[in-house]
Amino acid sequence: MVDYANIPTDIIMDYTNPMFPVNQTAIDGAIQPTIGPDGKKKEPESNVLLATIENMQYVVTIDVLHTVFSAFGTVQKIAIFEKNGQTRALIQYPDVTTAATVKEALEGHCIYDGGYCKLHLTYSRHTDLNVKV
Repeated sequence: MVDYANIPTDIIMDYTNPMFPVNQTAIDGAIQPTIGPDGKKKEPESNVLLATIENMQYVVTIDVLHTVFSAFGTVQKIAIFEKNGQTRALIQYPDVTTAATVKEALEGHCIYDGGYCKLHLTYSRHTDLNVKV
């Protein structure tokens, strides 16, 4: 049990006080998510894309991903992994602009003809991949 009588009054704070100082960025970030021109919630952009590959009928390697994703700019790093039974990859570009162009161009497209290895792209929360060999 806390003995409030012995706590110095300069560290007791009334959190119900509307004049209590709050960091404005905490308020700004919590009030409204960024909305895009189409009215949908806009995800924060990053120079790293997260690719989820569905309908995997063929093997997708780092070389295959490099061929597909380097058509739009310099690919710095690629990492492939499995999560929740799905093949995913992180693809790092030097800047957000290139990643945004790639995301717009390749979202929903298939790596192979016939609808195989369909790409779903989102921005990763990462900005610099640490790929270990």
